[in-house]
Amino acid sequence: MNATNDQPILSREARKKVIDRTNWICVAVDAIAFVIKIVVGVSVKSPALIADAMHSLSDLAADVPLIILAKVSHHDADAEHPYGHARFETLGTVMLGGLLLAVAAGIAYESIQLFFADTRPEPSLAALITIIIALALKEGLFHYAIRQSRRARSPLLEANAWHARSDSMSSLVVLVGVIATLLGYPTVEIIAAVIVAGLIGHMGITLTWNALQELVDRGVDRKQQQAYLDVLASVPGVKDVHMLRTRMMGPSVFIDAHIQVGGYLSVSEGHQINEWALRSIKEKFSDVTDVTLHIDHEKDLDGDVPTHLAPLRPAIENLLFERGIRDYDRLNIHYHRQKATLEVFLLPGHNIDGWRNQCDAIVQEVPWIDAIYLSTTLHTSRAPD
Repeated sequence: MNATNDQPILSREARKKVIDRTNWICVAVDAIAFVIKIVVGVSVKSPALIADAMHSLSDLAADVPLIILAKVSHHDADAEHPYGHARFETLGTVMLGGLLLAVAAGIAYESIQLFFADTRPEPSLAALITIIIALALKEGLFHYAIRQSRRARSPLLEANAWHARSDSMSSLVVLVGVIATLLGYPTVEIIAAVIVAGLIGHMGITLTWNALQELVDRGVDRKQQQAYLDVLASVPGVKDVHMLRTRMMGPSVFIDAHIQVGGYLSVSEGHQINEWALRSIKEKFSDVTDVTLHIDHEKDLDGDVPTHLAPLRPAIENLLFERGIRDYDRLNIHYHRQKATLEVFLLPGHNIDGWRNQCDAIVQEVPWIDAIYLSTTLHTSRAPD
């Protein structure tokens, strides 16, 4: 995954606990901030503090759906969501990003209105102390939540952390306004508010854009893709890795790729190489949740899909039967560029030379037969189906 930090990747259960605990701490801090702001704001008749309390109330209201979405995102895959529910976390990030944009627009609008207002609110010492306490609470919450978001690699927690920062910035605007008014410079509050609105809006755009990119299946960066290719190519028996595609879903990465193995390997050996490739990449990258590998026996043809396909086993067995090639021990079929190479194993006692002419004639007459090899098997038991 394109990680933004060097924190070790938590297990699914540990990650869930970190997200749940952090979200509930956000609820507690938002509730405390709202109560102290609204109580003091009403008692000292401070419209700025009351408005800031409403901002905290909006944070508290946003916490509830975020907790629900975070819980849903950890549900196991089911019939309707075979890839799991991690995208619900991404959806929550989009919601928070939009909320940050709304907050930024609200702060800017109120600041412009204040600029043209004839009166300014009278600051008070109680309002000043309350704002400082609320600012310390929300700023502390921001640093805690952003640290936990990096531990859990959770864009939803990161968005919630910046949502907390938007509240602290709102409180900072009120604080600057109170101090500036005390010093005789009330317009400073307006300038500070516009700057803060710009910062919040920028963060809202960034979070929303990144989350939307994930919703439309953005993959990891090229450096990380190369790391996946290197691990797959290092598995013994893998001759080439190509057509690698990735997509992100919450903290998880999904990988699709083609691996090329030897053209004359048995199906079981090719499958075993596939199993080792799957294990190798999941052990190396713990954020890789799902890997789908397509096994190729040759390099994929450039351009369009071939207009014709070489026939399958029933048609080939029919052809051999019609030409007198019957009662053999087993038949191996190998395909290359839509031509078939046949290995016919005869039972002991069969006369190979007696069938050689028929096989040569088949190769000459049938364009999709490349070669036929005859040999005598060393045992009489048939290969398992």
